[in-house]
Amino acid sequence: MEVPVSFERYDDEFRSLIGQIEKSLAPEETGSANLTHNLLQQCEDLIKQMALEARGVPNPNMKRNLLGKVQECKATWRSLKDQANQKELLSSHVDGGGNGKYRDRMQGNEDMLSRQNDTLENARRIMEETEVVALEITDELGHNREKLMSAHGRIHEVTGMTGRARRLLVSMNQRAVQQKMCMYGVAVAGALLIIFAWWGM
Repeated sequence: MEVPVSFERYDDEFRSLIGQIEKSLAPEETGSANLTHNLLQQCEDLIKQMALEARGVPNPNMKRNLLGKVQECKATWRSLKDQANQKELLSSHVDGGGNGKYRDRMQGNEDMLSRQNDTLENARRIMEETEVVALEITDELGHNREKLMSAHGRIHEVTGMTGRARRLLVSMNQRAVQQKMCMYGVAVAGALLIIFAWWGM
């Protein structure tokens, strides 16, 4: 099975952005930190799109391979983001921000990374819980389907028994009518015989 075209397009765009970020992080490069930040944000958005595309692939092996590529892209993105943060901190320190400002910026970045890690951990936990719930729902739907199939079979069986019982009642009624007619015929014949016998006397 071939890799989806949309995934390849995202991957190519991601590689192009990575090249631009690496160039902006080169020691001799003095470009704007905002440009690097924007490029990193674009990479993060592409990673999300790639992950969505990978999860939508029906083939399990292909999905596993594509999700592996997504993890590699995430690792590359995190590494470059760390380098960008370090470069920004070092640049602020060299520009005369002072030790206090440098420590504050370091602490702020550490707090931000900690919050991001907490957010990712919560997202991972929610995904795991969602997966468990989805599996439980799938199992429950399977059980319900089996119950419905069994009930459907019993309905057919009861319907057949009802039809047979109806036919049996109709047959019994017909025999009862026939027996009554025979009794009436015998009674009339007997009465006629008695009348004829009395008349002959």
